Amino acid sequence: MDQAIKGVCQIGIATAKPAEIIAFYRDVLGFPVLFDAGGMTFMRAGATSLMIGATPDAKPPSGDVILYFEPADWDAANAKLEAAGVVFSRDAMVVQRDGSREHLLRSFADPEGRPVYLLGWRNA
Repeated sequence: MDQAIKGVCQIGIATAKPAEIIAFYRDVLGFPVLFDAGGMTFMRAGATSLMIGATPDAKPPSGDVILYFEPADWDAANAKLEAAGVVFSRDAMVVQRDGSREHLLRSFADPEGRPVYLLGWRNA
């Protein structure tokens, strides 16, 4: 059977603090802004776009949706995020080993407390 769904093309974040959240994803995580339309900002996050939209009644993040981002270079991404003031919850955890590589996971949060993870490979 052919796969009906090809993949995730966009993730939306509803927020009561759009300027702060946009600045975090643009300036700290480095996602370029594609365009703004209808009170929403669209950013490129690899093959997926990230939409950030203002909503006055946004509920605090509950942790039911968790964002995982794959760094191009594990060590460089960690250093850049730490230099930008990101506070990681813990040291990186090895979730898998494959020969000379490690698959790592490291958690932090965006300015509203939404859980965010780096998930990627690094040479062991």
